[in-house]
Amino acid sequence: MSTSAVSTEELMQMALELVDFDRLPADSAIYVSGDGIERVLFGLDIGTGELLLARQLGYQAVIAHHPVGLAHRSWFVFKRHIDLMVGAGVPRNVAARAVESKMEALRISGQSRNYERVPMAARVMGMPFLNIHAPLDEMGRRVMQDAVDVALRADPDAALGDVAAALARLSAARRAETEVMVPLGDSAARAGKVVVAHGALTNGGYDVARVCFDHGVDTVVYIHVSPEDLKRLRNDGRGQLIVIGHLVGDAFGIEPYVRALRVRGLEVGMLSQVVAGESP
Repeated sequence: MSTSAVSTEELMQMALELVDFDRLPADSAIYVSGDGIERVLFGLDIGTGELLLARQLGYQAVIAHHPVGLAHRSWFVFKRHIDLMVGAGVPRNVAARAVESKMEALRISGQSRNYERVPMAARVMGMPFLNIHAPLDEMGRRVMQDAVDVALRADPDAALGDVAAALARLSAARRAETEVMVPLGDSAARAGKVVVAHGALTNGGYDVARVCFDHGVDTVVYIHVSPEDLKRLRNDGRGQLIVIGHLVGDAFGIEPYVRALRVRGLEVGMLSQVVAGESP
């Protein structure tokens, strides 16, 4: 396979096209531009140490999944939960109220972060560097929702545990050390209407799940949930929750992108054994 050198802008554009995004979301960015790139190191979380590792191993660019310099502006992506809830049957005004509290908390807490630390290190090193978050999370949401829908088409009365098992059979989940969990609800109960709430910066917590349960959704799928939010949902005594695991849920969206890079002819080293691909 011949190698086709790319720029950081092309690396980002490939991710946007993967999910038909027409603009760059606020939780993704090119921190240091570069071109003539043939060897890329990809990691879910990138710090200065990983940048130094990439330079030592001869990589020409580094791609992070999670944002490293955007906490002061990435909070806006949480608003995507509104569209996910509306698509599940929640009235738009109700969905908008459900995200208000956490959006405000994310906006305020983002002011406390040092958004320059890792991007500045990349600039000083001259290492092309970007992060791609919402586009790959949206890809992962589609992968998970497709797996759920296939299971429910095969058996509309499928049990909650059967839907969790269908997600656990996906390749990244089989490689992970964590397990797909059913922390809320009876695994033997009917799964009913299932919505994967992912791809909106972070999980919707108590409020998004509660509103979904109140408007006809039987089961919500998150990739993670806080113990405090789970306790509140359990105290309500309504609804069902499947939790995938953070690393696994992210891997579902990263894998198709990495495959696309390799089809393009790029060498991609991975700082993950859960995401498909060899380590550097």
